[in-house]
Amino acid sequence: MKTTFAILLIAFTLQLQAQDKYANTYACTKGKIHFFSSSPLEDIEATSNTAGCAFNTQTKKVFVKIQQTSFVFKDKLMQEHFNENYMESEQYPSSMLDMVIVETIDYTKDGVYDVTLKGTLEMHGVKQEREIKGKLTVKNGAPVLATAVFDVKLVDHKIKIPKAVMMNIAEMIKVDVEFVLEKYEKK
Repeated sequence: MKTTFAILLIAFTLQLQAQDKYANTYACTKGKIHFFSSSPLEDIEATSNTAGCAFNTQTKKVFVKIQQTSFVFKDKLMQEHFNENYMESEQYPSSMLDMVIVETIDYTKDGVYDVTLKGTLEMHGVKQEREIKGKLTVKNGAPVLATAVFDVKLVDHKIKIPKAVMMNIAEMIKVDVEFVLEKYEKK
């Protein structure tokens, strides 16, 4: 009898821990990531509306993943060159952000909070330690919107620019992100 009770107690405890794992998690499956590059000869920009983001308010952990091929350009040839020549999307299909919010936020108080994210940005198979400034909007006691604007140096992620198009592509890309967060419900 004691053994059966112990097994049931352990099973119940494990089930509660599994439920608690997602208790403070918010997610977005249609996050917007936009980038812009301005050079003397040409501006290049693209947008994806399919980035995934998960944020846990208890651990302060933020994880973002985006498929390279999800970026849409006005010029289809630019899109092709982006995926084949620069991002090498077959070899490096996604970029990821794995960070923690430094500040402690009181989610019972609605408002817009300046936040600092520290961790790694992985692009083109290269991880770089980064610190990114952003904003987190809290409404009705929950995070509902996360935004940030930051720069990415192509050389930091070993993205090569052929000399023939050096004047067409900037060495620094401006990235802006927007994630509308909802309470994560495990299915």
